Amino acid sequence: MTAKIELAFRPGVITEIEIEDQNLLFYAGQSKAAVEDSQEHLVLSALNSPISSPRLKEIIKPYDNILIIIDDFTRPTPTAVILPEILKQVHVAGVSRSEVKILVAAGTHRPMSDDELAIKLGKEIHGKYQVFNHDYLAGPFVDLGHTKSGIPVEVNELVTKADIRLAVGNVVPHTSAGWGGGSKIILPGVCSYKTTEMMHIRAVLNQPLLDVPGKRNTQTRHEMDDIAAKVGLDFIVNTVLDDGGNILKVFAGHFVEAHKEACIFAEKMQIIPIPALADILIVSANPCHFDFWQGLKPYIYGHLGVRKDGIIIFLLDGTEGLCGDAPTHEETFRNYLLWSFEDQKSAVECGEVEDLIGIHATIQHAQVRNRVKKTICVSRNITPEDMKVLGFESASSVQEALEMAYEILGRGAKVGVIPYGGETLVKPVSSDKQ
Repeated sequence: MTAKIELAFRPGVITEIEIEDQNLLFYAGQSKAAVEDSQEHLVLSALNSPISSPRLKEIIKPYDNILIIIDDFTRPTPTAVILPEILKQVHVAGVSRSEVKILVAAGTHRPMSDDELAIKLGKEIHGKYQVFNHDYLAGPFVDLGHTKSGIPVEVNELVTKADIRLAVGNVVPHTSAGWGGGSKIILPGVCSYKTTEMMHIRAVLNQPLLDVPGKRNTQTRHEMDDIAAKVGLDFIVNTVLDDGGNILKVFAGHFVEAHKEACIFAEKMQIIPIPALADILIVSANPCHFDFWQGLKPYIYGHLGVRKDGIIIFLLDGTEGLCGDAPTHEETFRNYLLWSFEDQKSAVECGEVEDLIGIHATIQHAQVRNRVKKTICVSRNITPEDMKVLGFESASSVQEALEMAYEILGRGAKVGVIPYGGETLVKPVSSDKQ
């Protein structure tokens, strides 16, 4: 018997793969939760029952200056559903529209276009409130000293001037912080280059890469929480979504305690048990499908599901090429991608690298790329030349890539499939490391 499996390069762009039943080891689709409430009601319920925090109407005073910090278009957070419910409570508390600002926590990413903002914010919000794109190069920033470990804290001036700081985000696995969401909206979301580069390079040099995703108790998360406390992040609204972008549950309240609860729930939804590590892993980068700067995350997560010296077949739509989401880092990205981890680390320690944010990504790539025998990339937009820059081979289809893998590992190779790799982790049921 043959299993026919659909895979998405990105939402609405589908391909198909056929795998013999005797070869298919696992299909790691995300768990589904039975959700009967409307998306809006899930948001409202969380706002009315915040975790370790008073409700917004008890926090906000009339005439307060309110800053709502949101993530950008590379994140699937349903901001257009969440913001209207938050703003209703803000205005009921006596705050006028003119006293509300929205800041896009772009981190190292490019600014959002007006068309992207219209989708992200929704018709109720777009054009009716002051909206700012954070620029981690230009600022202006306010110096708030250092964290306990010595990271300089420079934060967007809008954050420090606000009376109340609210943040909207989504909880998914992350390569440096363990989980997204929570205080990550502050660091790196609205911090300066200096603060952001220090966080990124420490994360990649001081933490074992494959041990971080899916864990909240990480060095980087502690730094993020430290900076959010220093800034005074007053309230978060974080979602956990299914693979269709629908809200499963909303967590509102204190930026640490509410986030902890969100991570516990996300673990149940997004960490999928598998019987064993695959010989061949087929993983789609979706929803991190924009470029390899984003796609690096699902590529790293994929290594948790394939044995050492196995083969990864990596689907990446790549409409923005290798680094379109973070164009200021593309030169560094291209220059160092094929350097070894040891050589890149040495270059950083010798002070030879100016762009520490750019090289942090190539260091992550170096830590996993040679763990497998081969990576075969199937992309609608990444060129074969750029695949060579990544150290990948290319195939015109997933089926062709699978045949290439069988030629190397044999027809009896066991195949695993992760259809939503950007927000899925897998974990073998056996505790034995393979």
